[in-house]
Amino acid sequence: MNCERCHHTDEAHLLNQNSSSIIKAGKCQIPICTCQSYVDSMQAIDEELL
Repeated sequence: MNCERCHHTDEAHLLNQNSSSIIKAGKCQIPICTCQSYVDSMQAIDEELL
């Protein structure tokens, strides 16, 4: 899945147990990216829950 804020994949984000994301992703690791927390796509969450 891609972050709704920066559009990088969840693998590009650091693991953060305190994150509100369902996959517990935090700050983006891409050097030029300023995204501080992963934002889940509502559509992706809905599909996972089905």
